[in-house]
Amino acid sequence: TRSYSWTIAAQTGAPDGYDKTLYTINGQMPGPLVEANEGDTLEITVTNTLSEGTSIHWHGMYQNGTAYEDGVPGFSQCPIPAGSSYTYTFSTAGQYGTYWYHSHSSTQYTDGILGPMIIHSPSDPYVRGVDFTSEQVIIVQDWYHDGAEYIATELLTTDGYDGSSAAPSPQSGLINGAGVFNCSLLTDSDVTCTTPDPPAITVAAEKIRFRVINGGSHAQEHVSIDLHYLNVTGADGTAVLGPSVARVPIHNGQRYDFIADFSDASDGDSFWFRGELNTNCFASTDDDLNAITRLAIHIGTNNGTEPTTNDWDADLPTSCVDFDDSDLTPVTAEEAPLGLTTANVRQYTSAFGQLTVDSTSYSRFFVNSTTYTNYAYQPFLATINNGSSIDSSRVAFAEVADDEWAIDVIINNGDQNLDHPYHLHGADFYIVARGDGTMTVDEWSSISFNTTNPPRRDTLVIPGGNYAVLRLYSDIPGVWPLHCHIAWHLAEGFMGALVVHPEAI
Repeated sequence: TRSYSWTIAAQTGAPDGYDKTLYTINGQMPGPLVEANEGDTLEITVTNTLSEGTSIHWHGMYQNGTAYEDGVPGFSQCPIPAGSSYTYTFSTAGQYGTYWYHSHSSTQYTDGILGPMIIHSPSDPYVRGVDFTSEQVIIVQDWYHDGAEYIATELLTTDGYDGSSAAPSPQSGLINGAGVFNCSLLTDSDVTCTTPDPPAITVAAEKIRFRVINGGSHAQEHVSIDLHYLNVTGADGTAVLGPSVARVPIHNGQRYDFIADFSDASDGDSFWFRGELNTNCFASTDDDLNAITRLAIHIGTNNGTEPTTNDWDADLPTSCVDFDDSDLTPVTAEEAPLGLTTANVRQYTSAFGQLTVDSTSYSRFFVNSTTYTNYAYQPFLATINNGSSIDSSRVAFAEVADDEWAIDVIINNGDQNLDHPYHLHGADFYIVARGDGTMTVDEWSSISFNTTNPPRRDTLVIPGGNYAVLRLYSDIPGVWPLHCHIAWHLAEGFMGALVVHPEAI
């Protein structure tokens, strides 16, 4: 058992130079690294000193037998009340790789309640001392100068935030909690802002495995290291035989591991690690946004000077999509389950639309024509445990019977011009089919599936106007969220539920 004790607090900080109220864990933003070995039990006590409830979701963890520890108010728990503590206890059995944690209360993680979680294992096919010498854990995220709760509240009004219901542009990006905003662009004399130097790390001249997490709320990022190709070795919690690329695209909630070789570098050399926000997918871009966040990597010695290396000469794509599935072949081969029929298929269709209440229209996201309404103190897990049914007006949900052990989940992205990162709690899934348009359960029986060692993930970008078929073993009882990991879309109701084995619950 590995034990941690955390205190969540609000404080003033300036990660990019601009002072604002943010949230910290033990005074840090991002929070402390959680590190364990496969099979360890984690006990993490969270003390909430905020004036509101909070929670911690362990992104990518199966929670097999501990669905109540998934950390989602309204689904698996009530919020941790202000001034109270709660201890999350769960096992890491059957998992290893790069994960992360974040608040699943409102949009709190946008303002800082997030951090990395790494699970090591002797089963990892990439071995320290053979394939790489050391590791660096990196969290990239977009950063907003207005408080996230204010932004979300305004988005839900008829006028929206800053006159729009679209997910807003950030003001900067951060790498491991630090970034650079050009304070000279500000015209408001009432704010405090001092432009900082870019963050930096010092490493040895060796092969380094980078574990990169996008903990952002809107922007897909493309990460790169000047003059170094990145050999992709992991996607979410799965070790992969990935490509060697100049840039790695990573959307909200996703993780990628890659190895960069600095063996030929000399002491005193330095290179920029870059995280570039793909503004091509923004409805609008803040005039003051510097879309490229940089981290200086110094080899051997930090001589106090910034790198002079240049970025790769290539434009970002106009869409915000993943690598091609064929680029992410799992190292440990698994066949997707076979023998499914249409009775084993569940379908979710998401789309942006209008919710009309008392003749007033509000912009919302819908899953199967239902926009999610969160009653944080009425968790669905307790509803099922008490023998009652979930109110279908609150959330679109599908049930998986207790004698069903594998299912297909069809997800139709009904937004033609929006690429969404979908995250399913409580399971990894096999990506067995994709395509243009929408897919119905009836049409499902006539398409071909890739069941021979298909990619395995827990967070997947589905391009606008496309569908994906996700196959999974439905063997972990729980009420599992399925949602877009763009925080502003989630705030606008973009959440469904998968109820697995209700009798076992």
